[in-house]
Amino acid sequence: MELSERCLRLCGHIQTLTGVHTALLDLSSKDFLKPPFHSSCAMQGAGCSAYLTHLYGAYEAERWDGKYIYYCPRGLVFIATPPLQTGSPMEYCIITGPFIMSNSEDDPFDDPLADDPLDGVPRLTTAQARSLSELIAAAVSSFALEMLPPDVDSGNQAAILQMMYDLSADSTARTYPIESERRLQEHIRSGDKEAAQQLLNELLTHIYYIAGNDQQLLKSRIRELLVLMSRAAIDGGADVDEIFNLCSHYEQEEDSFTSIESLNRWIGSILHKFISFVFDLNDIKHQNVIFKTTAYIKEHLTDKLTLDQAAEQVYLSKSYFCRIIKDELGCTFTEYVNRLRIERSKTLLRSTGMPIAEIACAVGFDDQSYFTRIFKKQTGTAPGKYREQRSVHSKK
Repeated sequence: MELSERCLRLCGHIQTLTGVHTALLDLSSKDFLKPPFHSSCAMQGAGCSAYLTHLYGAYEAERWDGKYIYYCPRGLVFIATPPLQTGSPMEYCIITGPFIMSNSEDDPFDDPLADDPLDGVPRLTTAQARSLSELIAAAVSSFALEMLPPDVDSGNQAAILQMMYDLSADSTARTYPIESERRLQEHIRSGDKEAAQQLLNELLTHIYYIAGNDQQLLKSRIRELLVLMSRAAIDGGADVDEIFNLCSHYEQEEDSFTSIESLNRWIGSILHKFISFVFDLNDIKHQNVIFKTTAYIKEHLTDKLTLDQAAEQVYLSKSYFCRIIKDELGCTFTEYVNRLRIERSKTLLRSTGMPIAEIACAVGFDDQSYFTRIFKKQTGTAPGKYREQRSVHSKK
């Protein structure tokens, strides 16, 4: 049975068993073999693309143990689970979702599209979502390992074979084209995937011709090419830590590719990822980081939250994480934590008779006076006065 058929069958089983919609992303065709819950929604005008959102999830799942839980720009949650095969680039990714992830009735889903009802979207706790991701990953790995790497001949492979034939017949064209490296970097920086792929094919042709049967030389030159592409992606605006982490991951993968065909597809997919991280996925990634950070803070509101812990939860360096928080929210991490704590305290002040000192402790403030000072700074009034005002309003 073809890998795509196995994935589609598993999608059906997941959806029947859990009630959570399950789609199948086809990376080669840049489309869905089984459509997503929403192929488009009102968030599309704000930069949400179903394909790019779930492509981001697939890329992250490929990096992090074959599974990844992430948010779409609307705040709905998905699980990406690609069937990964040694010696073969990722072809498909199972997308389970959407669902609403919430651990408490005090933490309702704040839907930015209230006029677009979410009928049929289930709610899961954080623990349930993690368990579901583990089960899907186990199911995917059980049949992915049975499949042989596909006998692939993409258009790129055919083009490279023709170029190698032409190169062998023309002795004047055998000098390695350094200028093509510079042009490749320019196309990566500008986001021109088609032109970049053509130049990558040209460079690979020369590398294969020069290396011949010398596998060590071949892999050394491929690593040099990866460094060249990674620097261009960083120059184009991709995050340094993001690209370095990807390169570290790719260095570990390189030895698993035993044929030129699979190596071509692998390095071609890396090229497209680098360009995507520069031009297509940054906004999606940043929104996902904000949603994940918010969920993490709310789940650990009474704990002593640190910047290091929060950055680790979203797999980012501290400096990059701080920059995203500042750019997206206009405040520091500590200010954002306090903002969420004050919002929770306002709910408790309105709906309970808890003493203010207990509320301060319940939302993570060790000191009542500090809580009062932060509360007044954010709301313009003291906690006791806020409670009185809300009580008066509720009686009218």
